[in-house]
Amino acid sequence: MAHKFPVAMKAKLDSPQRKRLLNPAKTLRSLGISAGMIVADIGCGTGFFTIPLASLVGPKGNVFAVDISREMTRDVRKRVAKEGLKNIKTVLSRENRISVASKRIDYCLLSSVVHELENRALFFKELKRLLKEGGKVGIIEWKKIPSPLGPPLRERISPVAMSQMLAENGFAVKKTFSLGAHNYAVTATA
Repeated sequence: MAHKFPVAMKAKLDSPQRKRLLNPAKTLRSLGISAGMIVADIGCGTGFFTIPLASLVGPKGNVFAVDISREMTRDVRKRVAKEGLKNIKTVLSRENRISVASKRIDYCLLSSVVHELENRALFFKELKRLLKEGGKVGIIEWKKIPSPLGPPLRERISPVAMSQMLAENGFAVKKTFSLGAHNYAVTATA
């Protein structure tokens, strides 16, 4: 069974340290997310990327904040209400079944999600169902190097392995790049 991020440690998801290491607005722009897009933030946690996504996609865009944890989606709803955001919808999901209409999404964002999946092939199939023709995926993961942060080294996926996994599941890898000392990103199209 794959290790899941413990909900009891959710405060770490929005910590000042994480914001320094992985600046949300800068990271989202580097992934090619832009105004007017419909984005699914899958594994949204407490909304680290969800809230800045709402500003980035603007009033003509929408964000689906998706998580398997009822507590995490509840936390996002509270933040959305507090900030008066109108373009975010929370979605409680199962790992390989997301309650969003087919071919609805322009961009699926996955931050520290893929290394936690039980069945990656089923999950990528679900992403393809969600994405519009030519839709994009942006994956942020932990570099496969020892570090004091992140999941155990044995659970991490190298950029090469991630690119291969995407290709094997019908995605065309567009770009792989470093996101600071601990993370990397891969973008691909469906």
